[in-house]
Amino acid sequence: MAFKFTQGQSQAIHESGHDILVSASAGSGKTRVLVERVVDKIKHGIDVDRLLILTFTEAAAKEMKERIQKALREACNQTEDEHQKGFLINQLVKLNTADISTIDAFCLKFIQNYYYKASLDPSFRLLTDQTEKRLLREDVLNDLLEKLYGQDDADFIELAENFSNDRSDDGLTELIMRVFDFANVNPDPESWIKSLPQTYQIGTKDFTESAFFKENLLPMLVEKLRMLAINMEKARVTMQEQDESFFAKQIALFEDEGNRYENYAKMLEDGADYATLQKTFAEMSYARFPSTKRTDDSLLTETKANVKLIRDEAKKIFTEKIVPEYFAVSSTDLEQALKQAYRLVKKLSEVVLKFAAAYQTEKRSRRVLEFSDLEHYTLSILQKNDDIRQDLEERYAEIMVDEYQDTNQLQETILTTIARKSPGNMFMVGDVKQSIYGFRLADPGLFLEKYRRYANDDSDGQRIILAENFRSVKNVASITNLIFSQIMSREVGEMDYDDNAQLVYGSSDYPEKQPTAEILLYFDKRNETAEKTTGKMRWDMTSENHESMDADFTIESAAQGQMLATAEKIKQLVDSGFEIYDRKQKKMRKISYGDIAVLSGTHGNHLILSEEFKRLGIPYKVQKSENYFQTTELRIMLALLNVIDNPRQDIPLVAVLRSPIVGLNENELALLRINDRSGDYYQALLKFYEESPGQNQELHDKVKKFMEMLERFRTLARQNELSTLIWKIYDETHFLEYVSGMPGGSQRAANLHALYERAAAYEKTSFKGLFQFIRFINKMQDQNEDLASALNEASDDVVSVMTIHGSKGLEFPVVFLVDATKRFNTDSLKGKYLLNEKDGVSITCLNRKTRVETVTPMQSYAKEKAARKLCAEQMRLLYVALTRAEQKLFIVAGYKDEDDALSKWKRAKKSEELLLSADVRENAVCFMDWIGAALYRERNFCKRFDCADDVRPCHYLDKFSAEYEFEKISFDELSKNADNQPLDLKKWLKDQAKEELDADDADFINKVLTYRYEHEGLVKTAAYQSVSEIKSAFADPDEKVMSKLDPSENEEEKANRFVSKMELPKFMVHEEKISGAAIGSAVHLVMEKLDLTKKPSESSVKEEISKLVEDGILNEEVAKRIRISDICRFFETDLGKTILEKHEFVKREVPFSLLIPANEIFVGLSESDPVLVHGIIDGYVDDGKKVILFDYKTDHATEENVSEVKKRYAGQIELYSMALKSILNKPVDEKYLYLTQLGKAVDL
Repeated sequence: MAFKFTQGQSQAIHESGHDILVSASAGSGKTRVLVERVVDKIKHGIDVDRLLILTFTEAAAKEMKERIQKALREACNQTEDEHQKGFLINQLVKLNTADISTIDAFCLKFIQNYYYKASLDPSFRLLTDQTEKRLLREDVLNDLLEKLYGQDDADFIELAENFSNDRSDDGLTELIMRVFDFANVNPDPESWIKSLPQTYQIGTKDFTESAFFKENLLPMLVEKLRMLAINMEKARVTMQEQDESFFAKQIALFEDEGNRYENYAKMLEDGADYATLQKTFAEMSYARFPSTKRTDDSLLTETKANVKLIRDEAKKIFTEKIVPEYFAVSSTDLEQALKQAYRLVKKLSEVVLKFAAAYQTEKRSRRVLEFSDLEHYTLSILQKNDDIRQDLEERYAEIMVDEYQDTNQLQETILTTIARKSPGNMFMVGDVKQSIYGFRLADPGLFLEKYRRYANDDSDGQRIILAENFRSVKNVASITNLIFSQIMSREVGEMDYDDNAQLVYGSSDYPEKQPTAEILLYFDKRNETAEKTTGKMRWDMTSENHESMDADFTIESAAQGQMLATAEKIKQLVDSGFEIYDRKQKKMRKISYGDIAVLSGTHGNHLILSEEFKRLGIPYKVQKSENYFQTTELRIMLALLNVIDNPRQDIPLVAVLRSPIVGLNENELALLRINDRSGDYYQALLKFYEESPGQNQELHDKVKKFMEMLERFRTLARQNELSTLIWKIYDETHFLEYVSGMPGGSQRAANLHALYERAAAYEKTSFKGLFQFIRFINKMQDQNEDLASALNEASDDVVSVMTIHGSKGLEFPVVFLVDATKRFNTDSLKGKYLLNEKDGVSITCLNRKTRVETVTPMQSYAKEKAARKLCAEQMRLLYVALTRAEQKLFIVAGYKDEDDALSKWKRAKKSEELLLSADVRENAVCFMDWIGAALYRERNFCKRFDCADDVRPCHYLDKFSAEYEFEKISFDELSKNADNQPLDLKKWLKDQAKEELDADDADFINKVLTYRYEHEGLVKTAAYQSVSEIKSAFADPDEKVMSKLDPSENEEEKANRFVSKMELPKFMVHEEKISGAAIGSAVHLVMEKLDLTKKPSESSVKEEISKLVEDGILNEEVAKRIRISDICRFFETDLGKTILEKHEFVKREVPFSLLIPANEIFVGLSESDPVLVHGIIDGYVDDGKKVILFDYKTDHATEENVSEVKKRYAGQIELYSMALKSILNKPVDEKYLYLTQLGKAVDL
């Protein structure tokens, strides 16, 4: 059955002839639409290699190719037109080289073709490792700063003082890096950097006459003041309509203050100078809010409270924001601050340009390029070579861009450079509500500008909206619409969440009865403000399989409770058999762990959540863990690497000495320190090592072993690659084996393997050596980056734990949004500078004499703008989180108690419109501030929350019909559940006995419990055996059917595998002795190597042994134990003489493999499945007349026990005989054992 497209989807597939922007809401099938559009273009005769299709990730590009390939194959199979079929087959071939990739991959391919146009070395390497890039940048910048400090440049010193502290100039370094990054997303970074000081260039004019004031501050301040005036007027009208006499004093007050706000706005518009504005605004005074007579009318009381709130808010905005941020300093001080800011920013731009040039030179010398370089070189080549640009313009019939909301200005310029102009041929798909990559400098403004422009009929492009959501049940769409229609607008959120933006339920798959959304509220009265507490989690002392934490590990108690509540809810859902609808099977089924995703704003909660999941036995996978470097085994290894690099580091050195690698205890560490208290710890260790041990022989042995090992490792570090050093550490210390035996050993071992692999990858970068690697790892930790510790692929039936950013593009039947009360990260607003790709840099100026900082109006404006931008991005992040859910949504939050939650949500009462008041939306500090306020005005809120009904519902919300419920969980309840109560077995058995089973169930259970695998014997049988392991199974050669071993005779045998006793590892053996087996192997080796063309003498045998020792084949100590006379005596026997006589027919040390039915070897097996037997025949003679098999034995033998020795080896010789018969296709005529100690050959 063909998929039925909606009208919007059909439009997006077939429309052409101009630029098209498709605004595709979450779950609207945009990828399907893109694929169909590509196939439609191909069907209309456009080759696939004439389409440029750009995706946001490589994974998306791969998926796109696969989908197009599948669609083309289907179209090929369906058409009966041979010409069309041939064309489609040709497109399938071209698809492999078609331009379907990320924009970076497209630029890379372009540069590889035209590198000579930019004078690039064609053998360049991409600088993909973020840490390597960071280190390279720092090296270049440190060299530059060192030069600048040495030049005694007053402006530079002032710049450094302004952004550094008394400890380091990290602030200046960070500023230069950030400016450089912001510049790089511009098409012309150099011009952008040079333009930075212009904002502060006021000249002799008044500040209010500057371009910055007129273009930015003036409209914003006028809008703010007018809004205050409008709010005051609305409140006045409300009071007048309700009871003019009751509110007479308030009405007069509101009229007066409203007029003053309006007059201030007019003063600004009329061009009043800064000094006048500052003086006038400072004189603004506020009378006390008038009292009213007592009344029992609740409506009047509520109105009084509401209008007072409006007035207080207006007063707060004027006195705490407008005046102190824009008119706090005198005109003289402002003039001085702006001049200083101009000097600082001018010098900053000069330094950044010098850094950019030096960094580019360094990259060229190392033949490396960043992704941004690819884009800049691509643009440069296109702009300077009209023929290349025209070629691309003509080649691409259409340029398709997926996730268009995440592009930046540079990428946009590249695309518009190669796109056709009139008519346009760009097809852009995205959803600005899902633009959550501001930290990567994506610019959603590009999408928004086209979104608004293309809405007009007379524009040069077309806007198509895909509003239908095919992913989620109706209730998820309703909850999302209910929340976002109240919080997102153009002013706060950067776009209006109007009818075009709202989700429309589009799926017809789901059953009529749909799950409700749940808000899990965790209440903990112990914590007034969800303060951070330090210490271990309470289950740390009882859990056997946990990662021990640092003493200073910090967790948020509110977050901890939420994680516990989340884990228990998940366990409850699965254990209770909660049902979800399976869209593939078209029926309801029980939920599994793989249906659930847990989303959080950051990685911070993942460790706590992991601990809870382990405790409750919930399988899970963390998409990207940031706890890798915190694991014990990694910290020990990194400490050891630090010590190898520089042993004079006390903390890493003591960590290694205390670790299992050395194994000193606290008393021994103290003894070492007491031995020498003057210097560092390594000096004390060295002194103890060099002194005589005295009474501390055991400790001295440990220290000696460590110091010798350390010296070997330090030598190795200087002479070999890093990966070789790390593997040598694993090998010599057996640390890898040690951690493998610990709880969670496979994960720990994988972590160590990941370190080795990272070291091997590091050696391929432009940095080398142990010191740089340690610096590299430290930098990764500083940047909150981590290594992925890889184990075998996890099962699909696991809970997915990830950040909201990581969940983009994914969908899950059940989604938990956890820690919805976690405060937004606003650190970026608190620094000494703010950056914007359009407005440049705004800074705070430090007075070097008074050490007082002056916040410039530019900084205040930029902060307000950045706060709104941050607010909009957090809204979009919440939108992404909610729209990942297909069927059931859980929102988990923590508060002190119910009143604490309601006090925050009640602010929603300030607005009677659909949109919540701007200040409620702007001042939200967490997701729950928006969610709670939005739900608070819903008609059934009080009933669902179970609180006093004092809410005036907003009738605009009735159309959304959202179903949700609250579940309140207290700390006390959670603590009871978290305690591990011992199982009452009698009670459990009694409870089980109450359950009655029908006959079918009982029969099924009985079959399951008594089931035995029909080939159980083979399960216990090794399919690979050596001759020495099973020789006793063939001990009697006279029997046609050979005797079999019964493993049940040996109580210790668990399966049909017969092995010799395992030896202890070398590191556990204290005294090495030469075994008889080693001597026997040496004799066999000598016998194999002897020259048989002449009779061996004692001197020739001795010479052969010396040669084997010299070549390193034979151990010298073992060689001394070989009895040369026993070897020589062999050639005195009849067998020995025959071998010398027929030396050309002799074969020695012949390996073989033989398949023997298992039931011929093992007792109790009916199966005849083959067992592979392997061994080595010492030698045989085949002169064509007869075959003689011989084998040497160095066992202790006397004349009295010859028959016993023969019996012992009869089975082995029989196996050799069977193998030789199989090899030569003829029987073995004679079989001999040569007993070296007796000097005689015995026949079998």
